Amino acid sequence: MITIIVLWILLGIIAVIVILLHFSITAQIDLNKKGFDLKVRYMFFDIYPRKPKKKKQKRSKKAELPEDSFDDFEEFEDNIEESLPIPQTDDTTDKKGEVSEQIIEAKPEKIEKNEADENISVSDVEDKQEDISDTDTNVEAGADDKPEKITVKQEKKGFVGKLFHKKDKGEKKPVSKSKEKKKSKFYELKAQYKKVKPYIPMGWKYFKKLLKAIRFTDTRIVLDVGKEDAYEAAMLYGKVQAGLFNTIAILAGVFTVKLKKADVNCIFDEKKFGYDVHTIIRVRPSTLIAIAFCMGVNFLKIYLSGRRKKKRAAKRRSKELAAKKNEVKATN
Repeated sequence: MITIIVLWILLGIIAVIVILLHFSITAQIDLNKKGFDLKVRYMFFDIYPRKPKKKKQKRSKKAELPEDSFDDFEEFEDNIEESLPIPQTDDTTDKKGEVSEQIIEAKPEKIEKNEADENISVSDVEDKQEDISDTDTNVEAGADDKPEKITVKQEKKGFVGKLFHKKDKGEKKPVSKSKEKKKSKFYELKAQYKKVKPYIPMGWKYFKKLLKAIRFTDTRIVLDVGKEDAYEAAMLYGKVQAGLFNTIAILAGVFTVKLKKADVNCIFDEKKFGYDVHTIIRVRPSTLIAIAFCMGVNFLKIYLSGRRKKKRAAKRRSKELAAKKNEVKATN
């Protein structure tokens, strides 16, 4: 009895989920001179744009102080300033005088030391510069003495030269690493394409089904076209109308389109281009899940069939090899 109740509960939950998945997700699109507007809904809930949450205003719980307290504080501050004595010391002036005298006495000794150091450093630098100039002259003299070797390729003339020239042309150039890498990449791509090739027709089939599951309903398109010259306005009207209805035909071949209104209004004696587009896009989650499930099943079928073919080919090769070995043993 309990198992039957549990089964009925599970069936009820599954039925509720299936019903919910059959409700389509709707996206309303409005495009005009005012701008672009998008609204996405599922059943009775707004997915986009979401309503902004109201922020709760926090009340300030700071206690207000009375005005009399500030007056009392100012009086208290004035009383403190009057009561506190300002300390004054006479030792500071004497100390300043002693420090200044010490600085004046120490200055001339430092100046004399710095002058002596500068004289020494200048003389050392001049001696070093003379030594460097002597070494440079010796190096230049040594370089001039060496004779320059000039190598000139002598081209062989006559019949022997032509033979050698032909041999040089006939030599094969070594293949560069970049070309080898390109070849290896090409073969890798080719091998990957062979692996993916059986899945392409199946994927394309279900991709088209997925696009057809997207429905454009309540579609209204109104265009206003105008120019100052009547001839130019008529030409523009024809071009826009042809482009509009051709695009609608292409979209109807790819998606499911239910057109409610499509007009192009021609306005003379005025340069104008206006547009007003309204459509509702609907998609059922249940259809998307069904397409994904079918695609997965077919993918497994193709994968398992390819695996079986590989195993059969491996068995055939092993049998052929065994037959050849037996023939070789029989002949020996």
